[in-house]
Amino acid sequence: MKQTSKELLEAVSKHCYNELTLYRFNNTTLDVSDKYREGRLTALEYLTELTYYYLQEEKKIEEEFKKQVSKQLKLYDCLDDTEYKRGLYDALSVVLGL
Repeated sequence: MKQTSKELLEAVSKHCYNELTLYRFNNTTLDVSDKYREGRLTALEYLTELTYYYLQEEKKIEEEFKKQVSKQLKLYDCLDDTEYKRGLYDALSVVLGL
């Protein structure tokens, strides 16, 4: 089963935090140069910030989606009270309740 974008971002974030801990605090057991360590830490910090940004964006999707559905409800408000309008309202309202 394919990962969702949220699961991928969380996996990358967890990996980055583990690697950051390893490269920050393991000065004696890792056999890498200081420049390599510095480059690795810079990349991991960048990836951590990037995953955080996209996780925040992912949270906004639900809010934005419901806002668009609400706009559609208001747009149909001017229609006469008919079966068609009730069908529209019922379908859109159910989605807002999810």
